[in-house]
Amino acid sequence: MKKYLRFSYPILAVLFTLMLYFILFVSAFDLACYNNSSYYRKEFKKFKVEESLKEYRGEEIPLSDLENVMRETLRYLRGDRENLLIPVSVNGESTAFYQENEASHMADVRVLFTTSLTLRTMFILSCLAILFFLLILEHGRAFYILGKGFLFTSIGLLFLLLLLSFYSVMHFDTAFTEFHHIFFAQGNWEFDPSLSRMIDIMPEEFFADTALRILMHYLFLLVFPFLVSFFFVKRAKDWGYPKEI
Repeated sequence: MKKYLRFSYPILAVLFTLMLYFILFVSAFDLACYNNSSYYRKEFKKFKVEESLKEYRGEEIPLSDLENVMRETLRYLRGDRENLLIPVSVNGESTAFYQENEASHMADVRVLFTTSLTLRTMFILSCLAILFFLLILEHGRAFYILGKGFLFTSIGLLFLLLLLSFYSVMHFDTAFTEFHHIFFAQGNWEFDPSLSRMIDIMPEEFFADTALRILMHYLFLLVFPFLVSFFFVKRAKDWGYPKEI
């Protein structure tokens, strides 16, 4: 029975790797965007968002209010808050930060976020199922199979990742636009800085910084599975595992 299932091992190893890459990407996003509250204050100061609001809209909004907007927005995107009715002090008067069209766009972003989190959970369970399946059939050799598959599959994936990263760095405007065309085809993502508070506090440069931050976290997280895979593949001969499938 086992020998008839061995044809599936390379396929399972590739699937395992693809899902692991997705899991680590979503986790890198979590680490980059949700685990450092001071990051947004630094970005707001860096891009002088208070001055931008005053220049484009003639509005004075305290920095603390803008930080709260970002904090509550992140909660909303994860499904921890039901709406975007977030009050701020505008020229001394309390008003909702988001306009209707901005809230509509953020609702679409929320769907993308929550879907990614759901997929991450499903992929974690799927990876564990593949691992247990191989452990039952092959015992310790399962780690060699998955490690070898991870290293070979990563050759193509990392090449693609480097190409996309290089293109995004060199042509961020185009990459940013294409990303929104793909994931927000309904077209409710373009805003005028003179009319939108949201685009004033999150300019394109802010997204460029954040994308780089996510990439750095992603590459850091990828180091661990690479080290584990190298270890099991290198030690495989000593343990008598590298029999061809």
